Amino acid sequence: MAANIGFNLNDTSKTRGSFLTTILHQPIGSLKLPKIKIQALKRILKRPNIKRRNLLIYLVLITSFSTALLIRSVPAKYGFYLNEFDPYYDYRGAQFIVDSFDEKGFLGVFDYFSWRDYMAWYPEGRDVAPTSQGGLQFTGAILFLLFRNVFGVSVSLYDFLVLFPVFFGALTVFAIFLLVRKIGGTGAGLLSSLIIATSPSIISRGNLGWYKSEPLALFLAILSAYLFLSIFSPKVKKIGLTWRAILSGILLGYANLSWGGAQYFFGVMGLLFLISPFLKVDLKRVIYGGSMFAASSLIISAAFPRPGPSIIFGLQGMILFAGLAFAILGFYTKTIMKPKDYRKVLIGALVFIALLGLLAMNLGLVSRLTRRYFTVIFPFQESGNPLVESVAEHQMPTGASFFISYWILIPLAAFGAFLMLKKRTIFSAYSLILGATAIYVASSFSRLMVYSSIAFAVLAGIGFTGLVSSLLKPKAPLEKKRRRIYGIGTEMKIISAVVLIALLASANYYWIPQYDAPTTISISALQYNPGILVPDWLEALTWMRENTPEDAVIIAWWDYGYWITVMGDRTSLADNATINSTRIAHIGRLLLSNETEAKEIIDQLRWDPSTEEYRPAYMATLFSATKWEDEEGVLKCGIGGFPPFLLSLGGDEGKISWFAEIPGLDVSLYIGTGGLLTDYFWTDTLLGKMFPLDYDKEYSEELSYQYNMPIQAGNYTIKYPQDSNGLLRLAFASSFDSFAQVLVYQVVD
Repeated sequence: MAANIGFNLNDTSKTRGSFLTTILHQPIGSLKLPKIKIQALKRILKRPNIKRRNLLIYLVLITSFSTALLIRSVPAKYGFYLNEFDPYYDYRGAQFIVDSFDEKGFLGVFDYFSWRDYMAWYPEGRDVAPTSQGGLQFTGAILFLLFRNVFGVSVSLYDFLVLFPVFFGALTVFAIFLLVRKIGGTGAGLLSSLIIATSPSIISRGNLGWYKSEPLALFLAILSAYLFLSIFSPKVKKIGLTWRAILSGILLGYANLSWGGAQYFFGVMGLLFLISPFLKVDLKRVIYGGSMFAASSLIISAAFPRPGPSIIFGLQGMILFAGLAFAILGFYTKTIMKPKDYRKVLIGALVFIALLGLLAMNLGLVSRLTRRYFTVIFPFQESGNPLVESVAEHQMPTGASFFISYWILIPLAAFGAFLMLKKRTIFSAYSLILGATAIYVASSFSRLMVYSSIAFAVLAGIGFTGLVSSLLKPKAPLEKKRRRIYGIGTEMKIISAVVLIALLASANYYWIPQYDAPTTISISALQYNPGILVPDWLEALTWMRENTPEDAVIIAWWDYGYWITVMGDRTSLADNATINSTRIAHIGRLLLSNETEAKEIIDQLRWDPSTEEYRPAYMATLFSATKWEDEEGVLKCGIGGFPPFLLSLGGDEGKISWFAEIPGLDVSLYIGTGGLLTDYFWTDTLLGKMFPLDYDKEYSEELSYQYNMPIQAGNYTIKYPQDSNGLLRLAFASSFDSFAQVLVYQVVD
């Protein structure tokens, strides 16, 4: 008889060892093993049954995601660096959070909100939390800690953040698919995901190293829109409506913590609430869901010092409140008025709310707009601020840039908008508001073309689906006499489909060259010349970090401030935050002053009020020029038998107009006819003497006449050599292997 084997956890007289010993000494045949049913095992191991349609959807989405990853990773061939300028500051913020966590644990993270960074904006420093996109920095830091501490991924924070925008940009294809599928169907969503994956405007602000606001904020804002629109599905009950509305608000609020541009989506939602009484929609859902959305989004936005509680009573909060108030008015008006009077009352109330809003702004009850936001709302109104206009991404986009980015999508989007106009649903209203406002706002700054990219992706996806549906729709029986006029034959359907696909595919001819762009630091912030890297700034920053005193102050134009602080590990006077326009004006005035005036300004800038002493100071500049060569690359002899250097205007010499305009100097004193730098600049300004070019006016005029174009040339000459007894002496000069050179001068005490 088989032995009865058991193990009672509550019986302390039997140990685990004795139990195992008993088991091992029993014959296999005497053990009673649990019977496993063959049918149950088959069900577990059965191949999943996936519908062919769903399989196709998954394949397209995977293709979009993979394409987005690959395209955004292209700059890796130029070096694994953070891109542009701002990402270096956001990396510094994330590094502070990680270091604080490693040192003090969870509570150390809160040190971020009291952190004043004295390595930027010397000597007063920078109050970080109120002047930073805290949501982005916290997301990067928290995800890094999660991957490092929980999943055991061995990677540096720098490398992790270089990859951060690649993955969030790729994840956006899923968010846009969900949103557009809710509006226009699955086919529209799939095409929209492909458009977002290959959109030049979005890729240029979300490729490798772009650890900046847009990739994270756009992903969150699009996902927020999808969740909010999903509450209008008849299947969604009150509980589902509640959590969707709250989560939608939380996502948009956090997007606002990560990017000030996310405030645009608050405006879209406010306008959606405003027109909801005119739509075929359940206003109870609009009011209930909209109230929770507004509350959660504004509370999250107000939780961080930037934007802070002021957003609740700012323009963004007022738009949401006004929209909800109008929806409530529409709901109650509809219950007490006749249909013929309903619309008239609503239009009158809408005009009254608009006038009330203008009055509140004039009385200061609503936070005033900054000049930058004013320019966004009135895109054809010049900002009038040379500091804002000096930034390349703040330039107004041209019609050509819209056409190159969207050309075949433009007619498709127009057709999609036409289809949406025929409907009066909450979904069609959202797509039309997004389309109209995004294109309008994008006309102000080139960086805001990301809005128009989203709008074109939504409407073009809808338009493409509508067009294909009409082409593939079975032909209705027609009379023979009318068949030639109205009937669409199979041949024409095939031809039309082939032409449409060819047009979409040919768009890559315009788009692909825009993907292959190196990171800014790998080309020293110059215009990209294919096949040529310019590592001069990387060389200069390495030299600063290893050869200058730790308390040294580096004086340079504000473009390079983040690089100097983060990569050079030295104190800078100004950076890309432009939070102190007076300091930037002082630097511009310094560069264009004579030596006597420059000495006074430098002493003011490097004075340390805490020690009442001057700190060691250095001045850095980027000089761009090329040796004069013939078409075959042979050097030509010119001045004194030496090959002259031709000024390129790609470095700081091309920014002189801004150096003058920002402090209010007379630009014509430094830039003359044809954009040539004047004799006064070369002989009487500090920057002119920092540039290693012995300007030869006579020879330059000869070349300009010969080639019928303005040319400035001269021999390469260091005017402040290492043994100089003047104001400056050369401390470092980069290799100058390409067509630019970074020079660092030490201020002589």
